[in-house]
Amino acid sequence: METVIESAMQTPDGWRVEVVRRGTTRWYRIVHGDDMIDWLSIAGVQRILTEAGVDLADLTDAA
Repeated sequence: METVIESAMQTPDGWRVEVVRRGTTRWYRIVHGDDMIDWLSIAGVQRILTEAGVDLADLTDAA
């Protein structure tokens, strides 16, 4: 089954949040530099970014 990135948002300083789908399952992934955290809920994304000092308002649509 193929894994598809449905959409992505990023910050100017390199944080990227992706919405990922495989079949009917959707989850979030955070990518920052060489680090990737996969299989997150939106609450997990918010917690990790907040703890890292990333303002969620800084996320913009990625090309």
